[in-house]
Amino acid sequence: MKKRYVPNLQEIHSLAERNYAAFARLLGATNAKEAAAAESEKLIQVGEALAFSVVRKAEARYTTDLVITQVAPDVAEYLQARFLVRLYHDAKMAEIIDYQGQERLTALHPANLHQVRHQKDEKFQLNRHLAEWLRLCFRQGHVPTQFQFVN
Repeated sequence: MKKRYVPNLQEIHSLAERNYAAFARLLGATNAKEAAAAESEKLIQVGEALAFSVVRKAEARYTTDLVITQVAPDVAEYLQARFLVRLYHDAKMAEIIDYQGQERLTALHPANLHQVRHQKDEKFQLNRHLAEWLRLCFRQGHVPTQFQFVN
């Protein structure tokens, strides 16, 4: 008998809280809500040939959606990373809600053979990917001085 996957909610929430705090630091504010409201676009240069654009897509009372897109002029657009992150300001959590155009990510996927196959912990893996991306930005990223914020 195959053991049923049960997500570890404490681990998922802890990761989302750490990602939210990291976004606040990355965007240069005391909390992610202030940072997201301050500017609508930020460019983060990582190395010589890799950059990421962070654009505020939508804002509501308790949430902000940020689109993170890899900026690489020599790479085909479909090969560039693109994900949508939702910041939950009331819960102080951040999570990926769309990755490479794949929406409606859930912690559990029904066992339906007619749907696209997903990993049992795919949403957690994507949020761990977000944590790794944030770590990369802190270690190697910088905001170019000539970059102008778009308001």
